[in-house]
Amino acid sequence: MGATATSWYLGDGHGTRQLATVVVLVLAFAKVYLVGRYFMELREAPRALHLLFGGWTVVVCAILIAMFILTDN
Repeated sequence: MGATATSWYLGDGHGTRQLATVVVLVLAFAKVYLVGRYFMELREAPRALHLLFGGWTVVVCAILIAMFILTDN
């Protein structure tokens, strides 16, 4: 709930737009990771699958942040 409240607060015009967007993306992917780990039961999956999912969340988040920063004028 804290991550959602922080995302809402930053998305409502508090802080610089670029920093707010990056923080919201990081928080969103942290929530994706937690949902995958606890509700999709990846915590009990084979280690390779757990690492693959964690890597996917980091890589996709980094790509989206890089795309945003590089195209932001």
